[in-house]
Amino acid sequence: MSLRKYSPFLAAPAAAAALFLMVTLILAGPSWLQALYRFSNDLGMAAVWLIACAGLGWIVYRFVDAGGELAFVTCAAAGMGILSLLILIFGLLGWLNEFTAYALPSVGLAIALVRAPKIKWKPPENPGSIWALVSLAPLAALVFVAALFPPGLLWGDEPNGYDVAEYHLQVPREWFEAAKISPLHHNVFSYFPFNVEMHYLLAMHLLGGPWAGMYLAQLMHATMCGLMVAAVWSICGGGWRGTVAAVFTAAVPWTPLLAAVAYNEGGMLLWGTLAIGWAMRAKNSRQFALAGFLAGVAAGAKLTAVPVLWFGIPAAMLITRPSTRTLRQIGCFIVCAALSLSPWLIRNQIWSGNPVFPEAMKLLGQGHFSDVQVQRWHLAHELPDAAHRSASGRLAALAEQVVTDARYGYILLPLALTAILLSRQRQTVFLAILLGAQLLFWLCFTHVQGRFMVLAIPIAAILIAQVDGRAWKTTASLAAVMMLGLGTTLIALRLSRYLDVDRNQVTLIGRENLNGMRMLDVTQLPKDAQVDLVGDACAFFYQIPMSRLHYKTVFDVDTSDPSKTIIDDWLAGMPPTKYVDIDAAELNRLAKTYYNLPPLSSSSEPSN
Repeated sequence: MSLRKYSPFLAAPAAAAALFLMVTLILAGPSWLQALYRFSNDLGMAAVWLIACAGLGWIVYRFVDAGGELAFVTCAAAGMGILSLLILIFGLLGWLNEFTAYALPSVGLAIALVRAPKIKWKPPENPGSIWALVSLAPLAALVFVAALFPPGLLWGDEPNGYDVAEYHLQVPREWFEAAKISPLHHNVFSYFPFNVEMHYLLAMHLLGGPWAGMYLAQLMHATMCGLMVAAVWSICGGGWRGTVAAVFTAAVPWTPLLAAVAYNEGGMLLWGTLAIGWAMRAKNSRQFALAGFLAGVAAGAKLTAVPVLWFGIPAAMLITRPSTRTLRQIGCFIVCAALSLSPWLIRNQIWSGNPVFPEAMKLLGQGHFSDVQVQRWHLAHELPDAAHRSASGRLAALAEQVVTDARYGYILLPLALTAILLSRQRQTVFLAILLGAQLLFWLCFTHVQGRFMVLAIPIAAILIAQVDGRAWKTTASLAAVMMLGLGTTLIALRLSRYLDVDRNQVTLIGRENLNGMRMLDVTQLPKDAQVDLVGDACAFFYQIPMSRLHYKTVFDVDTSDPSKTIIDDWLAGMPPTKYVDIDAAELNRLAKTYYNLPPLSSSSEPSN
C-alpha cells in the first residue's frame, strides 16, 4: 500500500496534536507551565496506562475471530475491564500496594510492546474523512484544561463535583490509606460497583497519594470518554458515517461536561457502546461472549446500564433475527455479562447480604441500614421528586431534562428519531429498540435526572449514521457542525469563569493543595488532632489522614430515635473529640431535601 494512502492517518493526528497543544496553552494563560507539566506527566502516564490496558485486552481479544477498525478500542476497553477486576481482587486481599500497582499494568505493557509490531493494520476506506476529526482538537483541549481543575470544583450544576469529593475519589482515597478494600459503614457509596473508580485507586498508587493522583484519575475518565467516541467511529466503519457519528458523540455537551470530571459515566459509555457494537455485528459465539463481557463490565461501572444492555440487547437480537440459534447466543451473552459483573455482586453479598446493596433493599435485604435509612434511599435514588412521580410529571421531566436541555444538544435525539423513520436497515431496528429501552427505563425506573439518560447519546449518533442519501448526508453533516459549535461554545463559556479565577485570583490549574475549598482549615488544627464533620461529606477536600478525619454521608445517618438531635445522630459512631465542624447551612439544606432528617435548631447541641 502506498504511503499516500496512509498519509491522512499520519498528517491528521499530527495536525490535531499541534492544534490541541496550542489551544491548551492559550487557555491555560499564566498557568501554561503547570498545564505543560500535567500534559507531559499526567497525560503521559494516562497514555502508558492506555497502552497497558490494550495489552491486557489482547488476552481476551485474541480469542475472538474478528479484526478491522474495532481492534484497538476493543482491546483497550477489555483491558480496562480486566484491570478493574484485578485491582478489586488484589484490593480485597490486601495485596494492592505500590509494587503490585506497577506490576499489573506492566504485564499489559509488555504484551502490547511484543504484539504491536505484529499487528497488520488496515485503514478504512475514504481515509480523507479523518481530517474532519481534527476539528475536535479544540474541544479536546477544553476538556483537558477543565480536567486540570481540582476535583469537586466544576461545574456548579449537574454534573457537579459533590459526588466526586464524597465518593468517586473519596472512597478510593480511604482504600488507598487503609491498603485494603473493605466496606465503609459511614459511606454507603463504597458498596457500589466501582469498575471505573478502581482505576482512580490505581492512579493514587502509581503517583503516591490521593491528591498526587487526582488529575491522572480525571484524565483517565476523559480518556474513557474519548475512546467511546473512537468506538462510535469504528462501529460505523469510519468514513462519512463514522466521522458524523463521532462528532455528534463528542460534541453533544454532556460528553465533554462528564469527561472532565472524575465520574463513572465514561466507563459505562465506553463499555456499553462496545457491547452494543459487538452484539450488533457478532457472527459467532465468541463475539457474543465478548459483547456479554463488555456489558457486564459496563454494569460494574454503573448499575443503570443493566436494563438497556442486559435486557435491551437480547430483546433487539430476538426481534431482528429470531431463531433458536439467537436464543443460544443470547444465553451466551447473558452468562458472560453475569460472570464479569459477579465479583462485585459476590463482594456485596458477603458484605451486606444483598448483592446490589444499597439498591433493592426492600426486596433483597437492607444490610446495616435502619428502616428510616432504607426509605430515605428509596425516595432519593429510586423515585423522582413529588412533582414528577405521576405519568404527566415524568413526561414533564423528559421535556425539561432531555428534550429542551442544552446538554443533549437539542437536535441529536430528533435526528435519531427521524433516522428510525427513514432507514430500513436491520441495524436501525436493533438500535431503535435499544433507544426505546433506554427511554422506558429512564421514565419508569429512575429519578428522572438527565445524566441517567446519557447512554442514549452513542445510540442516537450511530442511528444517524445509518441513513443513506445525499440530502440526509448534507443535513446530518451540517447538524454535526452545529453540534460541534454548540458543544465547544457551551464548554468554553462554562470554563471561562474558572479560567478567570485562575488568572486573576488564585492559581487553580494543577493545584494539589485543596486547603481553602472548605470553611475548616485543617492546617490550623493541632498536630494529631481529630475532627468530626457534621453535615459535610466532601471529605476529599480535607487533606489529613483518615485516622484523624470522621464523616458520614446523609444516607448513613440513622435518625430512627426522635429523642436525639440531628447532631447526635450525625456523631453516632464517631470518636469523641473537641473539634466538631458543623455545617449548619448544609444541614438545613439536607433537611429540606431528604426523608426524616430533622433540621438543625438553635438548641441542637451534641450530648457527648
